Amino acid sequence: MPRGGPRLRGENGELNRVGHRVRERREAMGLIRDQLAGRLAAETGGYWNPSVDEIHNLETRIRTVTDYELVILARVL
Repeated sequence: MPRGGPRLRGENGELNRVGHRVRERREAMGLIRDQLAGRLAAETGGYWNPSVDEIHNLETRIRTVTDYELVILARVL
């Protein structure tokens, strides 16, 4: 596939398959998005310092999730 080609998407146009689970787990832990962002930043030594909007986009599946990010999300959630 040429660079810049269309991204693989789900049936409804979503860009990831884990966003809803991230939200469910975050809410079950009683965390707000800002707290999750802080935990992600702390876990990565500040390397990944997502904004609240980035967490929202991840949870609503309008942002992709890399395999590296998935590992960090699993650690903090």
